[in-house]
Amino acid sequence: MATERHTFLFADLSGFTALTEAHGDEAAAAAVADFYAGVRRLLSDYDGGEVKTIGDAMVVRVTQAVSGVRLAVEIIDNVGRRHGALGVRVGVHTGTAIQRGGDWFGAGVNLSARVASAARSGEVLITAATKEAADGGLDGFEFQYRGSQRFKNVSEPVELYALTLSARAAAAGLPVDPVCRLALDPQQIGERRTHGGAEYYFCSVECAKVFEQHPARYTGRHSASLDLRVSNEARDRVTERLQRAYRRDRIGQHELERRVELVLRARTREDLRAVTHDLPRRRPPSPWLALFYPLIIGGRAIRRQYRRVRNQRK
Repeated sequence: MATERHTFLFADLSGFTALTEAHGDEAAAAAVADFYAGVRRLLSDYDGGEVKTIGDAMVVRVTQAVSGVRLAVEIIDNVGRRHGALGVRVGVHTGTAIQRGGDWFGAGVNLSARVASAARSGEVLITAATKEAADGGLDGFEFQYRGSQRFKNVSEPVELYALTLSARAAAAGLPVDPVCRLALDPQQIGERRTHGGAEYYFCSVECAKVFEQHPARYTGRHSASLDLRVSNEARDRVTERLQRAYRRDRIGQHELERRVELVLRARTREDLRAVTHDLPRRRPPSPWLALFYPLIIGGRAIRRQYRRVRNQRK
């Protein structure tokens, strides 16, 4: 059983933090429930089985890699590209795993989550192992090589491929509310605003008002910086900060594990900021120290030079 290979999908919602901040916990919980229901409706068509749910993510197992990849694309098209839905990203990996007590454990499960963390909203990202296992069964798809990437607690770099459709066009992405990140059909929504020569669509008057008050937050360079994909080094720094908070009794063991899981799945700087927003920052250095530090260092250098010259004259 331990040597059997399975294909695992890790599908999660993109923009969940923004939705929660804009519309509250009830709306976020409803979005997650709708996401779960949409994925579950597709499982039987691809011989897939639900493994578990983790926050705003779902882990799925299928026996055949081809079915897993096609299911992932279907999840993106039918669940993540609907009016009023959050974007979805899916990571797929084929590897070994074992079943215990109704759950699945092993490198195959863990790596699928890591791969999903590297995917963009509306994207299916697969490993070379899945591509090889599904070889010959994915007519109509093109593979875009994304290079090798290192993941935390994975010893070797992992080669990644993004899927695109060639035989038929992928479902067109709907415009996204810049405030709450919901996908919106322009034909079904009336709230729209123009800013900087571009048109933006909103799910409600409330989101449109927030945008009007702080347009720079949702457009331009500041918004782009929050959407930048984070590196493993950035995840490591946040994890170390969480561990310090745990050692100082600011968060408990369960909260530490929950937040570390969010860090591993974080895609943008905004995702990482949401994990530590309520933790105190390190005390900044005294401005007096910053002012006199060059003088202190310079004084030490002068004293060293003086001693060097004095010793040479002796």
